[in-house]
Amino acid sequence: MKIVVIGAAPTGLGVAYRLNELKKTNPEETQDVDLLILEREAIPGGLSCTAVDEKGFLWDMGGHITFNHNFPYYEEATTWAVDEWNSLQRNCLVDMNYLYGKAGIHLVPYPAQFAVPLFPEKVKQQCLADLKERYENVSDIRPGNFEEWILQHFGPTILDIFFTPYTHKVWTVDPAKMSPNWVGTRVAKLPQEKLESLCAMDHEELTKADFGWGPNATFTFPKYGGTGNVWTSMANKLPKEWIRYNSQAIDVDVANKQVTYRDAITKEEKKVSYDALINSSPIDLFVKHTKICPELNLIHNKVFIVGVGLELPMPDDCKNFTWLYFPDPAVPFYRVTFFSRYGEVTPDNSKYWCVMAECARPDDDPVTEEEIREKAVEGLITKSIIQRSQIVSIYSITLPYGYPVPSVQRDAELARAHRVLERNSIYSRGRFGGWKYEASNQDHCFIQGKELVDRLVLGIPEKLYKTGLGEPHG
Repeated sequence: MKIVVIGAAPTGLGVAYRLNELKKTNPEETQDVDLLILEREAIPGGLSCTAVDEKGFLWDMGGHITFNHNFPYYEEATTWAVDEWNSLQRNCLVDMNYLYGKAGIHLVPYPAQFAVPLFPEKVKQQCLADLKERYENVSDIRPGNFEEWILQHFGPTILDIFFTPYTHKVWTVDPAKMSPNWVGTRVAKLPQEKLESLCAMDHEELTKADFGWGPNATFTFPKYGGTGNVWTSMANKLPKEWIRYNSQAIDVDVANKQVTYRDAITKEEKKVSYDALINSSPIDLFVKHTKICPELNLIHNKVFIVGVGLELPMPDDCKNFTWLYFPDPAVPFYRVTFFSRYGEVTPDNSKYWCVMAECARPDDDPVTEEEIREKAVEGLITKSIIQRSQIVSIYSITLPYGYPVPSVQRDAELARAHRVLERNSIYSRGRFGGWKYEASNQDHCFIQGKELVDRLVLGIPEKLYKTGLGEPHG
């Protein structure tokens, strides 16, 4: 069996890691299995790579972290790749300054719906009335979209003051255009007992209270090299002949099961045959290019990463934060990560620190990277996170595909594509290959690759990724 993978990002490397493992543990089943990964860049990682700017600061393509309790297999693989890791306690708050009618920054605990006891009295009472009604009148009606899901679980006040502005910042669409299917554990529901216990506290007690949401309290991060170090190190430890860099897939002949790719250095075009093709490039572009079925009605946004390298000292108020959320429409970023807390990502951590801002826009928004970069720096100053006099480096990059939006029509559209793709031995997985945000973190994508190998080689059904075709697959 010849397996060809488009993309040496977490999904493709999950395929390679698992096959390498099975070559040792299951030699009979894998003796005729061959693998080739085509990667258009000179390095692995995709959106999980790490860039180095002119001043020597390292920048991830967003706030990538690993919650090691999610998938023990993923943790085992990444620690095989990288020896030294930092373990950090998550400490993230939400800026709700606009709720208090003030400029600058006003932080409340995360998730924001747990911070109701700290809201201005009028807003607090409105939230409590909404929540009381929902506790007493539990609805079993299935919500048709994310807005209806929020209304069903939290009510109109929290929808208006937090979810709507934050959804517009991150997803760049209205909550009514999003499916509720992606939510899972990513949006914390507010237990009545928790709310009542918090509301019974006075102000001093609230300042010491545990607002924390149980899952994902700690996370790990490579001590050196940023997130990209994980995937570079892993790729370097896998069979070299399996990964072909600077090799962009430019055509797929579905009928004859062939991929044509172009060498970025020599410009030479070559063909490779496959028995199974795993695509981790955006599924909408793959379908459009191959014309394997009518084009998909999917939504994505673009994300601008703006990194600012600064001289120490770091503001005292920021020293313990891991990241902050910003629903405030007055600033362009939805999240700010205190990146230098994660690992050795500055030229010298005894002299410098750095922050990374993520700003989302609709994919057709005409705003330029330069405009976003300037607004992000101004916003960081406005929020008292940085001082202009300390800036030594500003880095920015545009990610044309930032978030796969879980639109109302998403699941039906994906099922329509997977039906035709899998009939032709093509499996589309990964952040944009699978287009399911709820299963699109690095660990999810890696496990998708692992499970595909188990399915193709051992006949074990996939568990994590749901195609909508009536799982499980054998």
